Formats: sequence, C-alpha cells, structure tokens
Amino acid sequence: MSKQRFVIVGASLAGAKAAQELRDRGFDGEITLIGSEPERPYERPPLSKDYLRGESERDKAYVHPAEFYDENAIELLTETTVTRLDARGSQVLLDDGRELVYDRLLLTTGAEPRRISIPGAELEGIHYLRTLADCDAIRPRLDAGGRLAVVGAGWIGTEVAASARQRGLEVSVIDPGPLPYERILGPEIGEFYRDVHVQHGVAMLLGQGVEAFEGDGAVRRVRNDDGANIECDFAVVAVGVVPRTDLAHQAGLEVDNGVVVNERLVSSAPTRRATRGSRTSTPISTTWGWSTPATRPTGTRSYSAATAPAASSSPSGSRPVR
Repeated sequence: MSKQRFVIVGASLAGAKAAQELRDRGFDGEITLIGSEPERPYERPPLSKDYLRGESERDKAYVHPAEFYDENAIELLTETTVTRLDARGSQVLLDDGRELVYDRLLLTTGAEPRRISIPGAELEGIHYLRTLADCDAIRPRLDAGGRLAVVGAGWIGTEVAASARQRGLEVSVIDPGPLPYERILGPEIGEFYRDVHVQHGVAMLLGQGVEAFEGDGAVRRVRNDDGANIECDFAVVAVGVVPRTDLAHQAGLEVDNGVVVNERLVSSAPTRRATRGSRTSTPISTTWGWSTPATRPTGTRSYSAATAPAASSSPSGSRPVR
C-alpha cells in the first residue's frame, strides 16, 4: 500500500511549521511543500525590523536551516506556482506542467499587500513590503538616507517608519485614521504609540488621506487631501493586506474574505474520493494568515489543528467559522 501524500501550498511560516508538525506527530508519508518564491520559508517580522535595518543576517529570517527539509524527507519546491487546484480529483497542477495527486492538502497561501489606486501610483520609488525581495529593494534606500513617506499607520507602516528613523531618515506617516492601531487596540493604546513615534521624530500626519503621488518618473512628493505636499525621496505603502483566495475560489471552495473553514480549519471541499485503489478522506485545510491579531488563532494551534489526524473530515453538523 502506497504512503499518503500531504501537499502544502504556500512555503510560508505556516506551511513550514505545518510540515514540521506532521513529522513531529509521526506522519511517515510524503510531504510536499510548494512556494512561488525562490527562498525557503522565512519569517516576516524581521523584514520591517532588524533585517530591514541591516542589523541581522539573512539566514536568521529563515524558519529552518537549509538541511532541515532533506533531513526530514520534506520535498520543498521553490519558484513553483500552483496554477490549478482540483478539489474533486484531489490533485494540483504546477506551472511547469506537473500534476501532483494528494491525499490531504493544506492551503497556507496567506495574504498579499493591498495596492493603492491613486494618480502616480505607478511612479518609481513606491514600495510595498511583504517578501524578502521587497525588503531587499527598500534596504538600499535606507542606506542612502533622505526622506521617507509612509502611507498607512498600521503595524507594517509604523515599524518601517521606526526602522527608518533609527537609520536617521526623515519620516512622515500619513493615515486617514485618528490614531495608529485604534481599530484593533483602542484609543488609549493608539495614543500611546502615536506619542512614542512623535517623540522619536516621526511626523504623524493622522486624519489625512492621500490623493496622489507626484514626481517626474519617480515619486518626489505625496499630495494629501487637505492640499498639503509631503516631500519625499521614496515611499512605502502599507495599507493592509488581502487574502490570497484565487486558488480556493477557482477550486469551488467557499470564500468570504478568506477561505471559510470549520473549527478544525477544514474547508468546504469534497471530503471523500477514490484514490490509489481505495476509498479515503481528502480534506483541504487552511490557516488564517490574513486575520487580524485580535481574532486569528495562535500559530501553534493553527498548525496543530490543520494537520491533526483527527481532522480528517468535517464533523457532522459543524458550523463554519470565518
């Protein structure tokens, strides 16, 4: 009897930890971890903090040492994109034409930066931060110094602002909200963080929207909705993220600002199929990489729930949660 294959789509922190969890729990089948980036799985927090500032080495961002995947019989496919998910046939199609049949599948595709659609958004020098490649493009800008305009006073925007100030840049943060993090943490915490950034020299331009980026080929200023012009040498846009649901939507899974799952993180995909000569369960699980800090499950719980043998099928009468 052939061993089961567990396919993980998304070579992210969640994907790498899920693969580790499977081995730690004694799963002895095949594990394939698929990622579109050229890097092995890495953690994102250093990208707006120490790695962005040039204070830590690239290797410290990775989830596991390079040898971890071979040592644990985890097939890691980098620079590989899943172009189609066939939930009923329990297989995925890769961009190189290969088809992989799975017994179980975990979606850890996470989210991507929300793009801003205003005049001048196509100018050079406007950055988004999500990947190591994004960070590598911003780091030389910090090395060069100058003036940075950050659009968005959320976690990423303010962390980039703080890192840039530590490197000696002039920094302005622009956001239509009255306080950073207010929607998540409330006004008192928002006031505290606003004051901390101001005390460190960040211009917190709150209650102001952005109407346009301006410049001749490259961004040189940000025009706010009150008519003010914020001079800059480059800009970072950090206005939130949107879940990557294209693959799930194409596969016919229930999607509602993310993949809808039950309390075991199992999606609405068909749960049984004939495979390799036998009848077996084939759930598709997912993690909540795009949820707000106030609502998402803890990382360990997410990995454990999504990979647990007990979650082989949706419980009868279970209620989907978002």
